[in-house]
Amino acid sequence: MTEEQRQELIRLKTMKASDRVPMDLQLAINTFIEQARIIGEYELDSMPPEYVNNLIDALTKYPEFDFLTKELLEILNKEVKPYL
Repeated sequence: MTEEQRQELIRLKTMKASDRVPMDLQLAINTFIEQARIIGEYELDSMPPEYVNNLIDALTKYPEFDFLTKELLEILNKEVKPYL
C-alpha cells in the first residue's frame, strides 16, 4: 500500500452512510468504512472478508442500490481476483 492510499483510508474516519439508506445498510456501510480506516491506520494488508460479504449481503436486499453492488463487485474482481 502506498502512503497516499494509506492516508485516503485514514481520511475515511469522517465518512458515514447517509441517513436516507435503510438502517441495516447504514450499519454495513459504516462498519466497512471503519474497517477500511483501521487498515490504513495500522497498515494492515487486507480486510477480513466478512466485512465485504456483509456489505454485499446488505446491498443486494435493495434493488435501488444495484449500481453500487455491481461497482463493488467489479472492483473486487479487478483488485482481489488476481491474488486468489
